[in-house]
Amino acid sequence: MQFCCMNLIIDQGNTATKAALFEGGILKTKVIYAKKDIHRLEDWIAQNCQSDTNVLWSSVTNQPIKINSKKILCLTSTTPLPIENEYETPETLGKDRIANAVAIWSKTKNNSALCIDMGTCIKYDLVVENAYKGGNISPGMVMRYKALNVFTDQLPEIMPNQAIFENNFPEYGISTATSIINGVQQAIVHEVNGFVARYQERFGPLTIFMSGGDAKFFDKAFKKGIFAFSVKYWEDLTLCGLNEILEYNVKS
Repeated sequence: MQFCCMNLIIDQGNTATKAALFEGGILKTKVIYAKKDIHRLEDWIAQNCQSDTNVLWSSVTNQPIKINSKKILCLTSTTPLPIENEYETPETLGKDRIANAVAIWSKTKNNSALCIDMGTCIKYDLVVENAYKGGNISPGMVMRYKALNVFTDQLPEIMPNQAIFENNFPEYGISTATSIINGVQQAIVHEVNGFVARYQERFGPLTIFMSGGDAKFFDKAFKKGIFAFSVKYWEDLTLCGLNEILEYNVKS
């Protein structure tokens, strides 16, 4: 199988690695391997990568990966970007955050946009015209649930609840469990609405993109109009942003 026109993106995290093939800016295939399955990942790369395949490798670990290409770009804080980076400490900026910023810029060109990435942490990243402005980081949903249990003697650890925004779910806690669920997940809704309102007051209308594994817990909040804005959900936002960075460097 020939992949001479493909880009290979490798997003290596602390617990798992995502690898994806793009053609003409379109995501063709994606795989995810746990950190312990590094040899399976390398076998997949060997089958889908040639010596002339353009590769972008974004990693937050020291675990090496065998890549059989002569065209490998390792993403660092000095890698040229298609947008201006106004972050005061670019060396501390998460690679996923700048990739997300590039991705939303690529979809809105010259308009203001905000990415809300709901994962381990909730990350807000703001792009105004052609510049990355920065954003905010707050504890993610699971982290909030765990903190209530870990830092108290009597509060139980509650699992996230997808039914919270259904009509039959109490709007305020009528038990310890529903008090915690409302306190965590309703608070996230208020936090997101507050940040978006603050950004829009400062920068004007924003196109809002949401990604991350916990975003699915807020689907019904979107549908009920609890969020004070419309959301574009983008599952592979980070991978697409990394591909935009690769394309920019290949063409430069």
